[in-house]
Amino acid sequence: MSDETIRDRYDVAIAGARCAGASTAMLLARRGYRVLVVDPSRPGSDTLSTHALMRGGVLQLHRWGLLDRIREAGTPAVRTTTFHYGTESVEIPIKPGGGVDALYAPRRTLLDAVLAEGARAAGARVVRGLAVDVLLRG
Repeated sequence: MSDETIRDRYDVAIAGARCAGASTAMLLARRGYRVLVVDPSRPGSDTLSTHALMRGGVLQLHRWGLLDRIREAGTPAVRTTTFHYGTESVEIPIKPGGGVDALYAPRRTLLDAVLAEGARAAGARVVRGLAVDVLLRG
């Protein structure tokens, strides 16, 4: 854990640089806010999570311009889903829509990194390996 002290001023401070925190930081930075994101974990650390992104998640990555990074990293496209009912199986193709023709299941190490880089590219400061002790107002 870092003992770094951050003395700069920000409009928004976000604790957590994974899916929710990094996405929020990216969107706020794109709107012009000065955003600081801190996360106690080190870059590239994994976390327990389902890896499947449903259509809504894939659509958001596409709209944000980040889906190509998931694809380029070699994440396989999921083009069908199969439901098993006892001995019977029903396979359903994923229908294209909204510029997305497949679902994806990236590892969290990849997804978190892509989202954090999206936040950085938008202008947010992302600091890993740092826990928040005190926030000062004013």
